[in-house]
Amino acid sequence: MKRVWSGFVVMILLGGCGESSTEGRLLEVAPYRTACIGVGPMECLQVRREGEENYSLFYSKIEGFEFESGYQYVLRVKVTPVENAPADASSERYSLLEVVEKSPVNQQE
Repeated sequence: MKRVWSGFVVMILLGGCGESSTEGRLLEVAPYRTACIGVGPMECLQVRREGEENYSLFYSKIEGFEFESGYQYVLRVKVTPVENAPADASSERYSLLEVVEKSPVNQQE
């Protein structure tokens, strides 16, 4: 009986170790940053979330993601609430889980 419980515990622990590809949120990132005003002038990513038609300015950082201009991205990100976030900061933290797609874009588009 002890061996059965040990096996069950190991299965539970191993099952929780990996990130499933269906977890997280998908974000589509436009190929170029755009000027925006946050705390001061800066350049923002343009992001479209699942189900949205238009891009919106994205003021936050995506931990683990290195943006390269000229590429359209589809990212899977983990979104974590930030407790006691400052008034001038995001109340959510974004972490890269996976680059689902990275496609070069013609500069004349």
